[in-house]
Amino acid sequence: MTFIKNKSPKITKSTDGSDKSIVYILFLEIIFLNRMNPNKFISIVLPFFLVLSVLPAVAQQQDGGVSSLLPDIDPQDIEIRGDFVVRFPGLARQPVLGFSPRPAIYRVDPDRMPFMETDEEIVAAIPISDLEPALRPEKNFIRFADRGKLYAYSGFGTFQSPEMQIFAETRVRDNESVAFHLGHQSSGGDRDFSSFRDLGGELQWTRVSGGSRWGVGVSGASSFNYSPLPGLGAAVTEPGRISYSSLGVKARWQQLSNAYRGWQSSASLNQFSDKTGMVPDQEESTGEARYHLHLNRFWEGTMMDQVFGLQVNATGAYYDTGIDGTQYWFNNNLGARYRHTFSSYHQVEAWLRFYQLYDPENNFDLYLYPDILYRYKGTGRFSVQMRLRGFVNDPSLEEIHKENRFALKKGGELEHERGLHINLHSGMDVWNRVEVYTGIDYWQYYNRGYFARWDAPQVPIYDYRYTDEATHVEWYAGISRVFRSWRTTVSARMGINYTSTDKDDIPSGEIPYVSGMKGSVLATTKPLSFLELSGWMDFAGKRKTGMNETIDGFVQMGARTDVRIHSRFGIYFKALNILDQEYEVWQDYQERPFQIYGGLTLHW
Repeated sequence: MTFIKNKSPKITKSTDGSDKSIVYILFLEIIFLNRMNPNKFISIVLPFFLVLSVLPAVAQQQDGGVSSLLPDIDPQDIEIRGDFVVRFPGLARQPVLGFSPRPAIYRVDPDRMPFMETDEEIVAAIPISDLEPALRPEKNFIRFADRGKLYAYSGFGTFQSPEMQIFAETRVRDNESVAFHLGHQSSGGDRDFSSFRDLGGELQWTRVSGGSRWGVGVSGASSFNYSPLPGLGAAVTEPGRISYSSLGVKARWQQLSNAYRGWQSSASLNQFSDKTGMVPDQEESTGEARYHLHLNRFWEGTMMDQVFGLQVNATGAYYDTGIDGTQYWFNNNLGARYRHTFSSYHQVEAWLRFYQLYDPENNFDLYLYPDILYRYKGTGRFSVQMRLRGFVNDPSLEEIHKENRFALKKGGELEHERGLHINLHSGMDVWNRVEVYTGIDYWQYYNRGYFARWDAPQVPIYDYRYTDEATHVEWYAGISRVFRSWRTTVSARMGINYTSTDKDDIPSGEIPYVSGMKGSVLATTKPLSFLELSGWMDFAGKRKTGMNETIDGFVQMGARTDVRIHSRFGIYFKALNILDQEYEVWQDYQERPFQIYGGLTLHW
């Protein structure tokens, strides 16, 4: 789109003097008519002056100009943002003919901050590593390949370690599709107690019709780990086994009229159970049924980039820890939202949420929490973000077990975690696609959960307990570089943590199992169309247990090579724990040693 900037309107003069001759002839005719008949003089003079008044505008249109009622616009002042709204940052807000402030644009995410981004920038912005906890630190890379019907790989590693991943999608009709995912990973381990197996899958149906989208899915998972049981004597001849299984269904629907008006809703139900065998022929188990309902309504305001919204959430669970029989908790909350973007650079979003809570320990509670977010994205890719919010977390039995696979909630009942969170973040593209960022997170908890060993020290099973108050501060910084011509991405991130809590609850005075320092480095490159190389490194510093014991830090290194032999299949090789470190994430459980994998990949 191009706007032509014109000079002041004027009538161009022809080189042959024809315009001047016409004026002279008309003037002579007027004098002659005035002498012959005054009435004819009036009938001729009036149209004559009307013609002279119109000629400048006609000449300006013939010369390619625009109406002088609109302001002069420098083409450099024109920006077309990602939400297809034309902005004029250099001018005061004035109506622009031909552009509607409420464009009928379909966009899946109405909360997206409008800015242009390339595919490489999207990939570089994806978080790669999270070391809380670092369970089997293997990277699952997200690839933006050509859309196909099937992507799968299967391989085998040392210590009897098979693995498999299948992603399949097929169209049922023009606007309906079915997607399927199945994953399996297991290892015999180099020690009798280090074997494990993870198995999970999902089947999902999706229908798209205009601005409406429906989806229904079912998912399931099963897993087990063997844990050492030192000190129990000759009665235990085999290591104990802790396992879990889950089965869930989910439905979702959304109706978007445009980028700023629509409905979104979802509902889910999940059944979870876990078991642990402490001694032969004896098992301890827990289980829960959890539900979640969500409804979101949003609409545009009278001003451009102004959005209002209402949101309703209902979450709860019925669970049994084997102590007090069946218990339940719920979290019902209602939120009101306001978002406004100013001058294309500043965006403010504010929420006010009303919570109705219940758990067996605290009974009924009512809270009113704000959530205020400010974003600034200026020229030169400089950005700033500030957020202040009150939060409520509901750690279910399944979430606790997935964070620590040796956890079995037995001491007391589940409680809500709540508190205050402040985030300050800034980033900048300093030079030639080199992006740096830094920030600080501050959490003030008024009921913080943590992991602690069972009262019997010889049993390596963890309970989930609570402390009244705790503080967690993290400073983080990172850098990323995209080499487009080399098809290479390099990124690095590090963080430093400080935690504090009541020593009457936790003797160490720190939140257990939070590393003082953590970070990651990742590099991916595709030097040839059929070759892709990836490498990564994760490190975690020392951590304190609830009993003031120190667990050593560790450094993990891994690499993977993908070779496309044919358009339909290829081969891959992978190495984990290249440094062959003896490390543990949870106390008294040695993680996997150095392993090499190899296998086939399918692309259809």
